[in-house]
Amino acid sequence: MSQLDKISEGVYRISSTAGPGGFSFNQFLIKDTQSMLVHTGAVQQFKGVTESIREVLDIKQLTYLFISHFESDECGSICNFLGANANLIPVCGAITARQLQGFGLHGSPQIVKPGDELALGKHKLSFISYPSEMHLWEGLLAYDTTDKILFSSDLFVARGGGEAAIKKASRAEVLKIEARSIPSDEGRTKCQAAIDALDIQLVAVGHGPALDLRP
Repeated sequence: MSQLDKISEGVYRISSTAGPGGFSFNQFLIKDTQSMLVHTGAVQQFKGVTESIREVLDIKQLTYLFISHFESDECGSICNFLGANANLIPVCGAITARQLQGFGLHGSPQIVKPGDELALGKHKLSFISYPSEMHLWEGLLAYDTTDKILFSSDLFVARGGGEAAIKKASRAEVLKIEARSIPSDEGRTKCQAAIDALDIQLVAVGHGPALDLRP
């Protein structure tokens, strides 16, 4: 079962919990002229995620699916979504695209790179480099330049579940990348510099409540 909460104008957090302590798994829906789902969730979450999406729009109205990096909670139910909407366009970096193609999940994802922008209508996304997971494969983070929201994937995880959808936090305590998140000094420094340059008002984390950094 998933919970839907509006966290900004046209932006919704879809959250479900699993495991000890109610660790949460989040997806984000951006409703716009060209609507986007940020991450699919794992196959087991598909029913709950789609039920939440349908509270806002029909699955066939989705244009894009943003995949930060190749992992089950980021794109595990991509085939289920493509079964419900064959026109859905995965948006991802080159390494993730190679995995989607290699596993036969999608033949032609839309590849974006750091610095690229994608206009959805009212919302416009820009992308920054994110060395992800144990192999430090080149992943991406998305930043909504309209509402100043960072979709931070597995960075800045907030533990616990069942809490409010948004939690007040300070930039100083939240936006520091830990070595365990990016265990490469060079990659971590580069990603930190890119994040520090952004005017972030809300952090849409992959796990936990969205973090409100507004004064």
